[in-house]
Amino acid sequence: MADEKKNVDSNQQNGSNDLQNFQKAVDYAVKEQKKKKRKKRLIVFAVILVAVIAIAVFASKPKDYDFENPMQKVTVDTILSDFKANSSEASEKYSDKVVAITGKVGSIQDSYIVIDPYDDDNWLYSVDAYMENNEDLKQVVVGDTITVEGVCDKTTLFGDVKVSKCVYADKFAVVPDYANAVKISAEDIYKAYTENQVKADENFKGKVLEITAKVTYLSDDYAVLEPEKDEWLSLGLDIQINFENNEEFKKVQKDKTCTIVGECYGSGSVYAVKLCRAIVK
Repeated sequence: MADEKKNVDSNQQNGSNDLQNFQKAVDYAVKEQKKKKRKKRLIVFAVILVAVIAIAVFASKPKDYDFENPMQKVTVDTILSDFKANSSEASEKYSDKVVAITGKVGSIQDSYIVIDPYDDDNWLYSVDAYMENNEDLKQVVVGDTITVEGVCDKTTLFGDVKVSKCVYADKFAVVPDYANAVKISAEDIYKAYTENQVKADENFKGKVLEITAKVTYLSDDYAVLEPEKDEWLSLGLDIQINFENNEEFKKVQKDKTCTIVGECYGSGSVYAVKLCRAIVK
């Protein structure tokens, strides 16, 4: 009996040891699994952290704009008309892209140049060109045509187009083809616009015209040419001339006949027809 009891006790002891060993093995396996999970979590966390840092560094790095190759070379009226017609399509075309814009200096503010449109259809709006160097503002003359190159931001609350980081870029200027101007008499262009404006726009708007006529009026920034009116031409609406720059404007004199070459912008708000970016031939 004693031997049997010893055997039973020995078997129980062995069973208890086996159970303890099994429990230790299970505990070890669980610990190892936890270690592996922690290691995986650390690896995943490290990857995410590296990605976040990389994104932050990339986001904080200034975008490298290519000012040697502007995406668009346009006149002030082209970009304003595009935004007025469809702001979404215009944003896709211009926003956050380098653009070169040619237009007339309307005014000079503390940090930007207001470039006014030539076309009276766009008279409510302008391009606001924020110069990269404020010293450049001192070189600008109101009334002159300039070309600036910068990054198109967006339209402002009032519908103006904002362009930042601007520099002068005459090499990208949109220049009228003065050499191949269409010669037309003041009487013919006047008659065409007073007779049928829509048809006249189809024939002449956007084209460079050469007109010889007498200067009958000089304002602060434009001249008026008057055709020789007959009885039919009696409305008193004449031809408005906006010049390429002040130096060209100085060449004309009141009551003197001159030859003007300029781009037709259709009917003006006051005058029968309006020529802009004009030079004296």
